[in-house]
Amino acid sequence: MYRICFLLFATAVSFLTGCATPVAVRGLSSQLVVTQRAYVISLHSYFVAVEKFADAQAKIATARIDELTAQIDREYGTRANATLGGTLTPEARQKVLDELMREVSTNTGADLPLKRKITDAVASLKKQDQELEGAYQVIVTASEKLDEYIRLKKADETALGPLIQAVGGSNQKILAIVDAITALTQDLTQTVPKAQP
Repeated sequence: MYRICFLLFATAVSFLTGCATPVAVRGLSSQLVVTQRAYVISLHSYFVAVEKFADAQAKIATARIDELTAQIDREYGTRANATLGGTLTPEARQKVLDELMREVSTNTGADLPLKRKITDAVASLKKQDQELEGAYQVIVTASEKLDEYIRLKKADETALGPLIQAVGGSNQKILAIVDAITALTQDLTQTVPKAQP
């Protein structure tokens, strides 16, 4: 999608050189800006939905981790109860209780890195969504400026260079952000199944 927008932008720039009628170029340019503005709104709505989904999945994952931890803790308790059911000295009973507390504490502490990783992944996704929106907004701003030049039937040659560079830079930034989100997703999908008992 981003490459298509860049190609449309480049096509609009080529129309400035007289390849098509001025009316057709102005119409294409205006429609391109309208489409990109609508896409910005759609993109924002999509990110909001994805972020809500990610928040919900993080809550589900955390609840499942807590559920598994509680299940393991119950098993520790059952084992300790069986041991305590025999005739033990007070010192031996205390040793069993101390062992139970250590196991439960270790089990609970073992969950924290995974919970933190999930929380950090959601936060990173939200940050990258904002960066994607910002990068795409640079493209929209460049299209709006280009549309203005086309409507006025004049282009400031010195201003077009920075616009083209901004669009190219945003394109590269968008690709890098998408790659980072993909890597984050792959990391999480490989980590979470490993953490199950």
